[in-house]
Amino acid sequence: MSVGESWFEQAFGAHYPLLYQHRDSAEAKRCLDLLPRLAPLATDGGCFVLDLGCGDGRHLELLESLGCSSVGLDLSAELLRGARGRNFGEVPLKLVRGDMRRLPFPDESFSSVLSLFTAFGYFGPPAANQDPVREVGRVLTPGGHWFLDYFDCDRLRAELGGGEPHVRERELGPLKVREERRFIAGESLVAKKVRLEPRAGQHAKAVQLGVTGDGLEYTEKVAVFTLRELDEMASRENMTRVAAAGGYEGESLGDGDRWLLVFQK
Repeated sequence: MSVGESWFEQAFGAHYPLLYQHRDSAEAKRCLDLLPRLAPLATDGGCFVLDLGCGDGRHLELLESLGCSSVGLDLSAELLRGARGRNFGEVPLKLVRGDMRRLPFPDESFSSVLSLFTAFGYFGPPAANQDPVREVGRVLTPGGHWFLDYFDCDRLRAELGGGEPHVRERELGPLKVREERRFIAGESLVAKKVRLEPRAGQHAKAVQLGVTGDGLEYTEKVAVFTLRELDEMASRENMTRVAAAGGYEGESLGDGDRWLLVFQK
């Protein structure tokens, strides 16, 4: 990683969709089928949705089918290039490259903001993530909703709280992948060290994914919140939690592996 470069500037490169290929359009549909059951995507002014951290657009293509006018924002040029390659029909997809801590949109622009598949918590310990919450509150219309889809932090603490790293090695396409996850209790972060190397005879294809012969290594660091911390962060921006689920099937909190939290402005 270059000096001054944040982990997410490397992690969300051309290789990212391959690492998470199991997070497909079918899963995205399950998520988006649930959200309107938790709270409306629209307000009286209409359905204008911001997919914040939209990645390669797997949720955006489904939002259009729900009749919403949607915009996707992401910092990764590589993932936005993938989103532009999707077939969205006759209407061009609205995609913006930008930083979720400084959104390039006017106040009260959207009836809903979606932070899906843990597109949040990237900026250090829990308290360091207030800036994107502030921006969400700013661009939401009164009565609008922020939908936060996050991993179940309580479940993660139980899984990794002993301090021992969890290691997984696998082969995906042209890449060998090694991932080592560890909970850093003092900072309330989960760190995942990722090492990518080309498989034998697959160097040319690996280079297309941004992985040279020397390999690619970075460490993701994502905040591990309590529900109270998230509620308090939202409250500072005049948002209140109004609904929740523990998974894409609508499970109660604690009964699934996700936290799907809905905050209303």
